[in-house]
Amino acid sequence: MLEAQLHSLQEAGIVDVTIIVGYRAEQIEAKLHKYKKDFNISTIYNPFYDVSNNLLSVWMARHLMQDEFITINGDDMFTADVIINLMKSKHNITMVMDEKEHYDEDDMKIIHHDGLVKEVSKQIDPAKANGESVGIIKFSGHGPQIYVNILEEMVRHPENKNSFYLKAIQEIINKGYPVHFSKCNPGDWGELDFHPDLMLIREYVTQTNLVAKIFDKE
Repeated sequence: MLEAQLHSLQEAGIVDVTIIVGYRAEQIEAKLHKYKKDFNISTIYNPFYDVSNNLLSVWMARHLMQDEFITINGDDMFTADVIINLMKSKHNITMVMDEKEHYDEDDMKIIHHDGLVKEVSKQIDPAKANGESVGIIKFSGHGPQIYVNILEEMVRHPENKNSFYLKAIQEIINKGYPVHFSKCNPGDWGELDFHPDLMLIREYVTQTNLVAKIFDKE
């Protein structure tokens, strides 16, 4: 997974990478040594990984959120084109979004209208959703400061300890800041959770030819 992500980032021209680590951090950090020649790569350890969700992980990197940056879910696979297209956006905050015919209860669903994201949550009624968050977001211009301010507000409330970082995006929307989106093709990304049925994961990757798209584009 990590190898696929770094490969796509390199293809897209990104060399500055920070990885938030927690569970088995030593294994991840050991694996990163071979990428030192190609990337300016570093890690931040989240000591609360086993008692919190990814909003706190993102907050721990807030000191790096001064200029343009992209956040990426650790369980995403994606082609370089997803990142290249996202980087074309000139907006403060831009989410990568996929569209499909049907949405599941567990999807991080989106409701968008007139080019803007209006809602993002797993709790959205699947029948009302018209997009799915891929888990990749670009912040530029005023976006980084807006995001950091919201994160700082949210971590002060204990109920947000186990929140997804996309709850912060919804807070940004609720405060009236525009959040745009960049569409990607369904076959250009995949979310590979630790699913109990690994055959479903293997079947998805095979059907979409995602691995070949990532590594054969040279």
